[in-house]
Amino acid sequence: MFTHAQIWLGLDRLAASKGYSPSGLARLAGLDPTSFNKSKRHSPDGKPRWPSTESLSKALSVTGSTMTDFIALVEAVEDEHGGRKLTRKKVALDSAEILIKTKSVLFNAAEPFTLKSGKKSPVYIDCRRLISFVAERKALMDYGAWLLRQDADVKTIDLVAGGETAGIPYGAFIAERLEKPMVYVRKEPKGYGRMAQIEGVLPEKNSNGEAPRVLLVEDLQTDGGSKAVFVNALRNAGATVEHAFVVFHYGIFAKSEQNMAELGITLHALTTWWEVLEAAKKGGYFDRATLSSVEAFLNDPNGWQDKQ
Repeated sequence: MFTHAQIWLGLDRLAASKGYSPSGLARLAGLDPTSFNKSKRHSPDGKPRWPSTESLSKALSVTGSTMTDFIALVEAVEDEHGGRKLTRKKVALDSAEILIKTKSVLFNAAEPFTLKSGKKSPVYIDCRRLISFVAERKALMDYGAWLLRQDADVKTIDLVAGGETAGIPYGAFIAERLEKPMVYVRKEPKGYGRMAQIEGVLPEKNSNGEAPRVLLVEDLQTDGGSKAVFVNALRNAGATVEHAFVVFHYGIFAKSEQNMAELGITLHALTTWWEVLEAAKKGGYFDRATLSSVEAFLNDPNGWQDKQ
């Protein structure tokens, strides 16, 4: 049995996880905007007031959450800063599920997608789509900032650089959360004016008198070949670039790790096709035949192609 405080804590966390205040969640659920306000949680004489089962049901419904999700929010352990403890696995699976629910990743084994290369694939990823989903975008970028704080020593990063074009909005979102200045990098110099390839202000030196340390941000990575254009442009401009962040990493091409090693870049990614497949299986999002075909592709992309 949950206590009065735990139930309200769960509602607060549900609202926050979707990017809403308690009153915003109430409004979204079609309730009086003050229904979930802290002032309404006790009567004037101090007796506890509980949310009704109807209001809780509506809140879960409009956020696409289940009772199991709600219980997990209630039971989540808090760290010393008052935030829920995260693990890289949780971040990866939560991010994968967001990609599935927003239809930013698609599975279709019966009618495979034709990629830019002309090859066929039973999976497709479109990270640009994510920028239109406010709550989901917020959750992903919060996860991204958390991941970078864990693994990239963000105190030593001076600027964030978004790669043209899909990396620009994500660069802005991450720069905002890390409270860092931002620039963006073109694939090639602009053909007029200052002929700039880097837009924004990239200082010659940081506050320590050293080359500015820049975090490169893009939307996704397949084999990492395109990263060299942005990394080299930044380095040629005098920056130190050792870390890159992407929302999604294919995670199925050995060339990706090789390219990053050759560039001297540590890649940080929220999730990969493997976590998407795991989340899809757990959530029952696709039929068994589709999941089997996708798994075969991920284990052997070239072999899967040969059978098409």
